[in-house]
Amino acid sequence: MTALLLQTLFRSKMMMMRGPPYCPHQPGLGGFTSQSHRPPAVQQLTFENILSDANKQRAQQKLTCELPVRNVKEYPLKPDHTAAAVLVPLCLVHGQPSLLFTLRSSQLRKHRGQVSFPGGNVDKTDTDLTQTALRETHEELGIEPASFDVWGQMNPLPGSGGRKLVYPILAQTGEIDVASLNVNHDEVEEAFCVSLRHLCDSTNIRSTQFREGSGYTLPVYLGGSHRIWGLTAVIVHQLLNIIAPGLYSFRLRHRRPVRS
Repeated sequence: MTALLLQTLFRSKMMMMRGPPYCPHQPGLGGFTSQSHRPPAVQQLTFENILSDANKQRAQQKLTCELPVRNVKEYPLKPDHTAAAVLVPLCLVHGQPSLLFTLRSSQLRKHRGQVSFPGGNVDKTDTDLTQTALRETHEELGIEPASFDVWGQMNPLPGSGGRKLVYPILAQTGEIDVASLNVNHDEVEEAFCVSLRHLCDSTNIRSTQFREGSGYTLPVYLGGSHRIWGLTAVIVHQLLNIIAPGLYSFRLRHRRPVRS
């Protein structure tokens, strides 16, 4: 993922995340402003009801209304580029809403030993991006595709030096016992979960500022068994802004590098 792509991404995403929680004009459905088309209210959103049907519907409305990331238009896929999909798996661990992550195998050629979401490149047999994400999750962790309730697709993000677009697919499953997962150790070193409460706690979040070009800033999530950074942290940041308004308040602060 290049500095230029990430820099452009976060400028556009931070503007979008401060926007209204519903869109006055939904693409493809015509304009609307009536109260009946606003996302359902989730009274006093808490970590106990964050996976409720009401919050799911509100999140789906926000996914529909997300502004396209500007880089995706500026850097369309070319014949030598690839598309990939990752599953962003919401789950329960001892009743606590959590996210399921993987630690990539140290034997892999690329991104070895990095925290990621299950996923991979689109296969020619896949009917759509959702099938790609579910298929890869089954191959890596042994979780059946039917176990997931798919909420929707998040905005694609540029990866691999701008030669790939990664499509996060948001989905929910039930209680997860990591120890019982059928982990494919050729691809995954370890599977682990982090609670949404932990991820939303600002004391567990840092940021890293890069000075290349005009600079860009990325979130880093600490305090769990592994540091969450890079593209995975970008997806987590976007996700929490979508599903946890009021519970997640972290904002990236960017300072332009001082030129000598």
